[in-house]
Amino acid sequence: MSFVGRLDQFPLADLLQIVASNQKTGKLHLTRSDAEGIIVFRDGQIVYASSSGARETLGHLLLCGGFVSPDQLAQALETQHSEESEKRLGSILIDTGLITSEDLERVLRQQLERVLIEFLNWDQGFFKFDSFELIDHGEIGFDAADFLLTRGVPPDEVLAELEASFDAEEEIDPNDLASTSGTQRLVGLRALMEEIRSPQFTGEVTSTLIEFGKGVFERGVLFISSQGNFVSMGHFGFADGEGPERGSLRLPKNQPSILSQAAEHRATQRGKMERLEWNLYLVSHLGGIEPTESAALPLIVNGESMLVLYGDNAGGDRPIGELDDFELLLLQAGLAMEKQLLEKRIEQFEKLRRS
Repeated sequence: MSFVGRLDQFPLADLLQIVASNQKTGKLHLTRSDAEGIIVFRDGQIVYASSSGARETLGHLLLCGGFVSPDQLAQALETQHSEESEKRLGSILIDTGLITSEDLERVLRQQLERVLIEFLNWDQGFFKFDSFELIDHGEIGFDAADFLLTRGVPPDEVLAELEASFDAEEEIDPNDLASTSGTQRLVGLRALMEEIRSPQFTGEVTSTLIEFGKGVFERGVLFISSQGNFVSMGHFGFADGEGPERGSLRLPKNQPSILSQAAEHRATQRGKMERLEWNLYLVSHLGGIEPTESAALPLIVNGESMLVLYGDNAGGDRPIGELDDFELLLLQAGLAMEKQLLEKRIEQFEKLRRS
């Protein structure tokens, strides 16, 4: 996955959501006339961010935060440079008991958020995302290795937190926010995810995907992920009365099948279907004609496979064509849903704030 563009045409928040939804590992380069920066992802989560406008060493951050004294920092740096093998400064400070791993993660998280705030304020510039294999050192440099988060940050999580913190700084005591609304927001998110699965919410997306699928597959079924199952929502390519009725075809999410594989890997599964129990069950309930080629494409919302479109070439002799445009359509649909979900979360937060 590699793509380029302009930030005035494709905002950074949208880019973060796309990379997260596809669980990509790589670098997002950001440039404009007076600054440049980089955001590094591992499996769709942000593990590092830096900006030419805010370059601070880890030692300086820990020193300013009161975690270490100048003498302790100097000793740790001396140890680092005398090591035969490269070792992160943070690891040395943890090993010597000067800081805890929780302290380090907190400092790194705060630094990452400061850099992201700067980038989110960019209304113009260029971006380029390149996939690559993330290692501790090497491609992103040893300086960056000191700032790699052990546990990555989901983009939607940090975006929501930044949005909340902006509002909180204006009108709410942060301590009150943390103590009273955290559980409420979590419960609200679960409710919103259920709402986004509703037929009313997904109706337009469903019809669009089915219409597009008609030009790619001989037949297909759109499934929604609901209560541990993939449940049929709509179909195409069947004679009248032969396609599965809405809700009549269910495959368990926790059993191996082409649908569960697509959902689990959050990626298109394509080829000749394995002769698994639930794959055979699917074929038998679609008329019993075994296809020579099948595909399952997930629609990702908030990091979760919400819909899976199954399509095949049963009943015809032509192979399935290119799926790039279909995958892009699913990506755009998922992003649109994530935007609506984020808007609803912000609206909910506003209601909680007013109350």
